[in-house]
Amino acid sequence: MTTAVHFGTFGAEGHWRPPDLAELPRLASSGADPVIGSMDEMLFGFTGPGDLLITRRALTAPHREAMAKAGFDFEHRCAQPPVADGGTAVAEEPAVEELLARDQELVGAMAGHERVRPFAVLPATRRLLTGAGRPSAVPPAETVARVNGKAWSTALAQRLGLPGAGRTVRSAQELEAALTRTLAGGERVALVKDAYGVAGQGTVEVMTPRAGARLVRHVRRQEERGLRVTFVVQPRHARRADFSGHLEIGCDGTWEHFGLRSMTNDGYRHHASGPPTPEVTRRARRGDYTAVLDEVARALVAEGYSGPVGVDSMLVEGDTWVPLLEVNARSSLGLLSLHLDRRAARHGLNGHLWQSDVAVEPGAGIDGLLRALSEDGLLYTRGPRPGVLPLVGGSLRTSSGRLFCAAFCAPEEFPRLRERTRASAGRAGIHVKRGGVPV
Repeated sequence: MTTAVHFGTFGAEGHWRPPDLAELPRLASSGADPVIGSMDEMLFGFTGPGDLLITRRALTAPHREAMAKAGFDFEHRCAQPPVADGGTAVAEEPAVEELLARDQELVGAMAGHERVRPFAVLPATRRLLTGAGRPSAVPPAETVARVNGKAWSTALAQRLGLPGAGRTVRSAQELEAALTRTLAGGERVALVKDAYGVAGQGTVEVMTPRAGARLVRHVRRQEERGLRVTFVVQPRHARRADFSGHLEIGCDGTWEHFGLRSMTNDGYRHHASGPPTPEVTRRARRGDYTAVLDEVARALVAEGYSGPVGVDSMLVEGDTWVPLLEVNARSSLGLLSLHLDRRAARHGLNGHLWQSDVAVEPGAGIDGLLRALSEDGLLYTRGPRPGVLPLVGGSLRTSSGRLFCAAFCAPEEFPRLRERTRASAGRAGIHVKRGGVPV
């Protein structure tokens, strides 16, 4: 039986972003977010029997037991000692790959598995695998960084003549011209996106020429200091629905289509994903979405990339669509949702994934949440009975954290199951925020 080792660092865009690029106002560093530092726990959703999962920190025993009861059978190791309760997270934690490279015992454990499945390929990933004698297990980090930049996907959308493509600007002067064209073209809002922004970080909405002039001045000051400019400008589309297509490119240059996901976004950040709605399925079929994904795969193969791919897309008011918003040449929450869906299908269910910002009371955490879900009959334990499984425990250790959950149920049952989960979480001292306010 072929087995794999799973590990990785979320917030990969911060590791790909060149340090000499100009920044948009309020561009935050993902590395400083303790929630992102714990998100590698959810990679257990990709594991199969005999696989090895290496996370930054240890999983709690109750959480590990809940995973096993839900049917996830894997070996687990952690890359650094657990943080004591009340401990303070390091502002800029090293990538998990850097921690692994320092631990020869873990490097030896990785050698027992044929496949390597990092969340994303960083420079540290390549260094780790080169040191372990497996440099060809992943593509070059420079290639991965290039194809994950929004400038690359924008150029591809333009080359393919796809609707909704933005413009890449490489100077303050080009930014000014692009904003003028976009706002003068009848669009009420122009979006300016950092080439390596993610989850809404690094996206600025420009609604007036005056606001655009302020942004241009901000960028020009950085340009005068010698920083390079690379932003994508596009109109803010009248979004009707978000969805994504997923595939896997093999080392031999062939690829496999994995499936579609419908998504709900909170602003520009992923909120939930699940089976594609009938509207998404119809539009994808009518627009030959498969052919679009094939063109993306061909372009990635030509660049020398192999591995998981997610393509973010959008349905727009007026029966139009944007088939290629951006390319994520890495794993993603949508891909994880698809893996969970395949597991759920064995029992006649569907897999859903969602996240919510939460306020966590002192002493509350993943173990109390698991108890509450079990007492309320909501904890998923394999089989055809619908239920919920928390994906990340470390994100609940801070006063202001994030709840990540998978739901195994029919699509029509998901909204009610999510609300019942929120009620159980509240009883465990974990309160979902709506509009920034705990409820």
